[in-house]
Amino acid sequence: MSTELGDVRFKVKEGLPDPYSLRIDAEPQSRDGALPGGIAGLEFLLHTKDLEEAERIAKYLNEEVSQVFIEPKEAK
Repeated sequence: MSTELGDVRFKVKEGLPDPYSLRIDAEPQSRDGALPGGIAGLEFLLHTKDLEEAERIAKYLNEEVSQVFIEPKEAK
């Protein structure tokens, strides 16, 4: 397996399937707009339904996380 690095920006979105829940999406910042390793998306479903708290979490992640490491599963 090879570890791949990806630059992302964390943003608050409505959760699915419950539109009243909140999630944080890790939006790729690469030139081609894709996450490494063929990953289609990366999101974190939050326990909170408080938008201000979710925004604080996203802000913290943007300030403290420099890169996301992804290890794709090897093809069999």
